[in-house]
This record gives sequence, structure tokens and C-alpha cells, in this order.
Amino acid sequence: MKHPVLSLSTASSVFLAALVSGTVASAQDEDTEPVVLDVIVVTPTGLPTEVLYSPASVTIVDSEEISEIPPSSVANLLSDVPGVQVKEDGIERIRIRGEDSQRVAILIDGQRISDHNRYGTPILISPTEIDRIEIVRGPSSVVSGNRAIGGVVNIITKRGADKPIEVTATTGYLGANDGYRAAGSVAGTLNNFDYRLSYSKSELNDRKTPDGTLSPSSSNDQDIHAFLGYRFNEHNYVGFRAQDYDISAKVYTGDPDFIVDLPKRDLTKYSVFYEGKDLTSWMSMLKVSAYTQKIDRLFENDITVRPNPFVTTNVVATSDDEQTTSGFLASANLEFFSGHRTVIGLEYEDDRLDTDKDTTSTTTTGGPFPIISTTETLADASIKTASVFAQHEVTYGDLTGTFGARYYNVNSEIDSFTVNGASQPLNSNSDGRWLGSAGLVYALPHDIVLRGNISQGYTYPSLSELYLTTSAGGTTINGNPDLEPETATNYEIGLRVDRSIVTLDAAIFYTEAKNYITTAADPSNPGQLIYSNVNNVDSWGFEVAAEFDPGWHGIRPYVILSNVTREFKYSNGFSTKNSGTPEWIGTLGVRSDWELFDLTGTWDVFMRGESAAKLVDEDGNLVDSGSPTGLNPTSGWATLNFRGSVDLTEHASLNLEVDNILNQSYRASDQIEAAGTNVSLFLTAKF
Repeated sequence: MKHPVLSLSTASSVFLAALVSGTVASAQDEDTEPVVLDVIVVTPTGLPTEVLYSPASVTIVDSEEISEIPPSSVANLLSDVPGVQVKEDGIERIRIRGEDSQRVAILIDGQRISDHNRYGTPILISPTEIDRIEIVRGPSSVVSGNRAIGGVVNIITKRGADKPIEVTATTGYLGANDGYRAAGSVAGTLNNFDYRLSYSKSELNDRKTPDGTLSPSSSNDQDIHAFLGYRFNEHNYVGFRAQDYDISAKVYTGDPDFIVDLPKRDLTKYSVFYEGKDLTSWMSMLKVSAYTQKIDRLFENDITVRPNPFVTTNVVATSDDEQTTSGFLASANLEFFSGHRTVIGLEYEDDRLDTDKDTTSTTTTGGPFPIISTTETLADASIKTASVFAQHEVTYGDLTGTFGARYYNVNSEIDSFTVNGASQPLNSNSDGRWLGSAGLVYALPHDIVLRGNISQGYTYPSLSELYLTTSAGGTTINGNPDLEPETATNYEIGLRVDRSIVTLDAAIFYTEAKNYITTAADPSNPGQLIYSNVNNVDSWGFEVAAEFDPGWHGIRPYVILSNVTREFKYSNGFSTKNSGTPEWIGTLGVRSDWELFDLTGTWDVFMRGESAAKLVDEDGNLVDSGSPTGLNPTSGWATLNFRGSVDLTEHASLNLEVDNILNQSYRASDQIEAAGTNVSLFLTAKF
């Protein structure tokens, strides 16, 4: 078993840097097995680079770590990544450094999952299909493209096995919801072909908390994957992937008069790719891929309000959306001179949304007949994005510099728009701009590395924000075709240490974001809202991951900590640091590998928690900070937890996780109330 912190490389504070440097110097002669930050990462720069020498804040959750974590959800695999939070609204989404999920790029095998609703991009894949995850924290749009202001989560899926037939089966119980997940796959390599066929299914009932069951809060998903690859020779490889992922969820609101249902959020995707290695003396890699995907989304909202004892208004809103995206990516890694590496690439995406929205309002005033109004909106809109990028790396002695740029050309339009059969005005929007990045890495003696990084992020408005009218929670929000893209610039410096007694990855960051899109009063439609570029946000803080091996018979203390302060600056001149983001999030624990008779495994005892947070609006009023039950700021919390794994035989392993051992009643930021003491137990067999 390896040290998990090696690939959970995160960022940190400078005071730890000085402390660790002194510790390393005094411990060089310790008789402990050396460990190295030698995991290779591609997502931050587009060039294969060891994590130790990456200029960006990057985390790798690799296949070995994934195998030791119960696969309850993808979010559970990311629970020990500093700066990463999970957002719950029926379907889990990812926030990075406090940025909402619509500002985080979610990639599957380097291909973006696009999304046009106001809640952000969900993760539409089963955790049992994942080989590894690369997470970049902070703006990263030069290499990773649109929606990467907060960062990037690149999920790399599994391929074939290294023998003709390998059968894997996983089954497990999830105590938080009294549910289960089961998965099975057949994979292998036959001559020059490798293949994989897999199936996964989960059913989760309502969440059980110390204060009772949250009803409704159930969900279920099903995932079918097929992969086929062919290797012509050691230089040329082609592959085909197909995925069908279905998920449905009931959203807990805490209010029987407010019902939100997500009966369908289904993804169907087909992709092909080519990988060429060492094709010439100056081209080390050529990658080309193309894909098409369709997301079917059904959203149902039912809210009842009673302004006085004599009037009741019920609003039922349904949105039936079909989103079709086709894309093409190509990149080449070039090495013309010693000490120089370059990646050049181009990307094209055609993203189309067809939506059918129905809203029925029924008002009862005590008379014999209710007042009923119905609105049906049909719209067809699209975004076409073309971009080219280049990143160059030059190494001179112990110093490595990286410089990159990307040009975006984006055109969007609404092709058809009717309300109750009447045609509405059509609009368009476009944008073209350059983005840049620069990084510097300096390798000191004794495996100590200093780094600095400047990077830019970019989020183009969604089709909903630009053109559509949406009803949710009894509120009507109108699109705004004059929106500007959101942009951000990030500055950070960091330190990495890789020694036998300590492994550390730390950095301090500062991010300036402009033209944030949010809702404001619509001057043309009293009582309604409109999307607008109304605020700027400055964020600063530090992140750290450190693991120590003091010679306690393999027992290793570790800490994973992030600190972020976000200051919102609204267009009316009001500014606040009450952004709804906890200032402190972290994990403190001890872990070890163990061996007993013929059994081996790992154990991990840890405290996980976050500080209190609240959110105020542009007028200084306290608003909901993630709870669906009203004005309820997030209180600080901490839980005691245990995670362990056992290799039962050469072919079977067991994963156990016990969360919230002390049965604390709490609610994490952007989530519903957490489960009480619960056990997750998974058995995996591989033959």
C-alpha cells in the first residue's frame, strides 16, 4: 500500500514550509523507506509531468487509492482533496475554492460535460467506472477550456485488463440511505484488441439523520459502459467508448408545500480516439478524439404559497430539456530541442439545447372557480465554440518555466422561441478573447521544489442565462442576451517536499474574478428576475496536504487543510466576506498499512470538519446558505470517522467506512442535513 497523500497533492501555508524544511534536514538519515511524488499528471499543462514538478495546484486520486475507498459516489472519492466541496440538490456537484459548480469544468476522458441549468454541472458517471481522477484547483482555461474558473475535474475511465478475461464484481451496502450499489465488468486483452463491458446500479433510500429521516431524498442511478481498443503497434492505438448513464432523484426541501423532483438526468455518449506515441523524433504524442453526447433532463417543481388565510397559489413548473453536444479535440506534444517541450491543440464544440417548459399557476380565493393560467415555452438555442491553444515548457538546470495561451471564438444564438405559440424576438451573442498562463518551478536540493503560477479562467454564459425564461421556486428568471463572460486571474506560490519522513504540498493563492453572473430585478418585467453581470469576487487563502512518518511502526499522522476567504463586490457598492463559503475545511488523522497472518490492508482514523459560514445578499440581508429550510447559516462542525480495507485473498478485498461515529447532528455547506452514524461496506472480487 502506498501513502495516499503522495497523489493527494494539494496546497498550503508558508509557515509549514519553514517547519518542514527544518524537519527534513534533521531526518535525512532516518532508516525509513523513501517515497516519491512521481505520479504523472497531464491536465494542468497538457504535458506529462510529475506532480512534484507541476506548476499548478493539482491532485491525483489514482486507481490504488480508489480501490481503498468505498465507491458510494464520485464525491466520496474526492472527499480528501483540499478546496473541494460537494454541493447537494438531489444530484451531487463539485465546488472548488468556493466557486459554484457551474464554474468548474467536469471532464470525462478529457471531454467536457456541458450543462445549461442554473445549478451547475453534475457528475454523470458511476464511481466503479473510474480509473483515476485529476483535479486542478484554480482557474485553468488555457489547457482545459470553458467553465474552468474554479478548476477542473478530469475523470479518466477504465480500459481493458492485462489478460484475456478478467471478471470483476462489486457489491456494497450504504448505511446513510439504507441503499446499495452493485457493479460488474468483463475486461481483457486478446491479441491486439483490449475491451471492457461493465454495468453499475445503485438505489438509495431517504437519508437517515440524528433528527429523523429526510423525506423525500432518495435517488438511483444506472451506468452501462463499453470500451474497445486496438493497438496497431507500439506507436499507434485507437479506441471506441460508449456510455449510457441514467439517474433520478427526489430533492429534499424540508417544506411539504415545496416539491422538487428530478425524474430524469440521462447521458448517452459515444466517442472515438487515436493516440500516437513517438511518431517522429520531434513528436512524442499525438491525440485526436471526437464525441457526441445527449443529455435528457426532466425537472419538476411544485410550490404552494399562502399570502393570507383566504388566498392560496399553487405553481407547477416542468422543464423537459434535450441537450446535444458534439466535439472534436486534437493535441500534439512536440520536442524540437533538448530542454524544450510544447503542446499545441485545437478544440471545437457544438452545443445545442431544445427545451419545453410548462408553468401552470392556480390561485384559489374562496370563490367557486380558481384562477388558472398556463404558459408553455419552446426554445431551440446553440453555442459553437472554437479555440486553439499552445503551452511551452523550457528547462534550464533546476529551473523550469511554462508559458501558455489560448484563443476563444464563441458564437451563440437562439434559433426559435415561442411562448404559448407566439413567436418571440430572436437574439445572438458572441465573444472572442485571448487567455494566458505562466508557471515557474525551481528544484532545490533534497527533493524540495518551489513553484509559482499565474493562470486565467473563463466561463461563457449558459444558454439558459442568455436566452431562456425559467420558473423555479415560484420565481421567474429571464435570460439576458447581453451578458458578458465571467473571467478570473489566479496568482499562487507553492512548496513541495518529498522526503522519507515527510511529504508536503502547499501553496498560497489569490484570485480576482470579474463579471459574475447572478440574478437581479428585471426592469422590464416587475416582480421577475433577470441574469446580469452584477458583481466581482476576490478570493484568497492557502491549501496544504502533509503526511509524516516519524517511525511509529508505520503509523503516519496527516493533515489536509484549506483556507479560503471570498469577498463579493456588488454593483451597488456593497461588499461582504459572508459569501456562504466556510473559511476553513480540513481533515486531521492517522493511518497505516497493516498485516495479520495472511491478511493485509489499511486503516485510517480521522476528524473531518469545516468552520461556520453564512451568506448575505447585496443589501446585507441574511439569505439561505445552502439549507433548503430557510434562513439557516451553516454551523461549524467536526466528525470522527474510520476507513479501512482488507485484502481477503489474492482475488477479493473488503472496504469499510464508518462515518459520523459520534452521531453528530450537522449540515455541511451547500448540503442537506448529514446522515447520522452510518456504515458503508463493499466487497470486490476479481478473477
